Formats: sequence, C-alpha cells, structure tokens
Amino acid sequence: MESLRTRAATLAAAARRLNSAGGPLAARAPFSLAFLTDAKRGPDAALVARALPAGAALILRDYGDPRRLASARALASICAARGVLFFVGADSALAIEVGGAGVHLRSDQLRTPPQTARELFVTAACHDADELALAGAAGADAAFLSPAFPTASHPNANTLGADEFKRLARLGALPTLALGGVNEINSSSLAGPNIAGFGAIGAFNTRR
Repeated sequence: MESLRTRAATLAAAARRLNSAGGPLAARAPFSLAFLTDAKRGPDAALVARALPAGAALILRDYGDPRRLASARALASICAARGVLFFVGADSALAIEVGGAGVHLRSDQLRTPPQTARELFVTAACHDADELALAGAAGADAAFLSPAFPTASHPNANTLGADEFKRLARLGALPTLALGGVNEINSSSLAGPNIAGFGAIGAFNTRR
C-alpha cells in the first residue's frame, strides 16, 4: 500500500509543475497544493497534516463539527511544526485564535465578504467568472475554481472540464487552483496561464 507521505509528495510534485507553467501571476499564490478536510470522504486530517510537505496547505472545512475549535488547535499545531500553511474555512477569527496562516472564504461569502485581518492569506471558493471577479474584489490571494472534473464531493454537479477551466483562469486576475476530481494524472491537462496548482480530498486516499 502506498504511504500517505509518498502520496502527498506525488501530488505536491504535480501541483508544483502546474505552478511553474502558470506564469508570474500563478507564482504569487501562497501554495500550490492543498488538502481540504472532509470528515465523510477524506483521510484523517491529522494524518494528512503530518504527511504534507512544507509549503503545502491544509484547509479546515467541516463547518458543522461541534469540536471544530479543538480540531483547529490540533491541526494548527501539527501544521506549524511541519511548515504547512493552515487555513480555516469561513472563520478568520478562529484562524487568528489558533495562529493559522489564512482563511478560506466560501462562495456564499463573496458578495459580502467578512473583514479579514491583514496578516492572513485569503483564498476563495469559486465556480464561475462572476465569483472569480468577486474573489478578486474581496482581496483574495488565490481562488479555488471548481469542479474541474467529476468529483464524489458533488456527484451531480456540472463540471468545467479542462478547456473551460483554463479559459476562466486565463481571464481572471487571481492565481487559480483547480479543485474537484484533480490528481497527479489529470492535473497536467489543466496547465496554463494563471493556474497555480490544485486542491484535493479523495486524491490523498492511499487506497483508491
């Protein structure tokens, strides 16, 4: 069985290749690979935090988790020790409280974005050109554009596909990361201007 650390290194290498091909705007992204937590689908977040290479990011979602504060504290500690950037989804106050590096805005926050401390990186979830523009206006440092490919997270969602993903990223003004069914194999089809890497959930599973 492939180890989780080997799996993370493989994904990180693929993400760096996208970033390198993305040009100067892509190079401004705070990271090229991110793991987004998903209690239902993903591997254990603490295990991934210990496996990610330095410079990658871990984004805590699990918005309804009653133990979210404790999870944030534990994950922030692991990430800090490993040089991994820790982001909290939708809650900049929690990100600051646990010493995180950034906050990840949901798409439904983009029209009236919350105030965010200057010291935090900001990423945003986007699904179309309008949301990419809103993310830029909100001061995001990078955007996740999804779903690039079919994904178990949203099995009935219309996917962008490689060509539309690249078109939207090229027209946008933000470093853009792919999300949704992306892995080290299909990520190469997404290479293009402004594309800074990708985020993943299921791709981190060592049994696929």
